[in-house]
Amino acid sequence: MMELAGTKIKHNHAAFEGSPHRANIDDDMSLAGITVVIALASLIGLWGLTCLASGLLNSDGLIGLGLSWISAVFGF
Repeated sequence: MMELAGTKIKHNHAAFEGSPHRANIDDDMSLAGITVVIALASLIGLWGLTCLASGLLNSDGLIGLGLSWISAVFGF
């Protein structure tokens, strides 16, 4: 295609348009960091619940678990 001097060509293709969304590496890194923290906090919470359930099953119920915990913490 030949262009004549002084003519303006209008491109209607999406590749030629400016995107209103600009890539910001700081925002992406913050989102990745928050995602990692949330995932690790979820795993730690699930591990805690698993340990609590295991303690309830291995002791004589809630009171036995409490007495065992006090014994472990204070050495009675």
